[in-house]
Amino acid sequence: MLSRIKPITTDLVSPLALRLSKLGVKPNHLTFLGLVFALVSSYLIVERNILLASVFVLLSSLCDLLDGALARNAGMTSNFGAFLDSVTDRYVDVILFISLGIYGIDWVVIALAMSGALLVSYTRARAENIIEKCDVGVAERSERLLILLLGMLSGYIYEAVLLIAVLSHITALHRVVYTYLKMR
Repeated sequence: MLSRIKPITTDLVSPLALRLSKLGVKPNHLTFLGLVFALVSSYLIVERNILLASVFVLLSSLCDLLDGALARNAGMTSNFGAFLDSVTDRYVDVILFISLGIYGIDWVVIALAMSGALLVSYTRARAENIIEKCDVGVAERSERLLILLLGMLSGYIYEAVLLIAVLSHITALHRVVYTYLKMR
């Protein structure tokens, strides 16, 4: 859903991306920095400092937005960069969910949310080997991070993780059905 506004957000961050490019920053630097911010956030979640952890989740998300914008705007796109970004995104997801489990969210709910998040990515990657595009669904990564951030800021973390679990699996199944119908 939020991917529909991606061109707008990309336009908004393009000037910053170009400035970073002039400073010698590479997209992979931002990808790595986003992972570091996620690790800091996870530590803060385990330490029960949810407000500050939210700031680092937001910073990690901003790095994820900027790395792609920087790559596109500065002509630094590469297959390896796209691969690294995708793998790093999965690590960030897993790190955050594990820290939320340590924080005290029910491990069954964590497992459902984490597996759903991974399946959303997996179903898209596999589908796009056989159809042109498969970005359907209500719980892509941006939506999941937004739900998590809102849950952290409002104190409804359990409910946010549960919602991510449900919406992620709905999205993954939606992608399976969508791919099947496209192939018919």
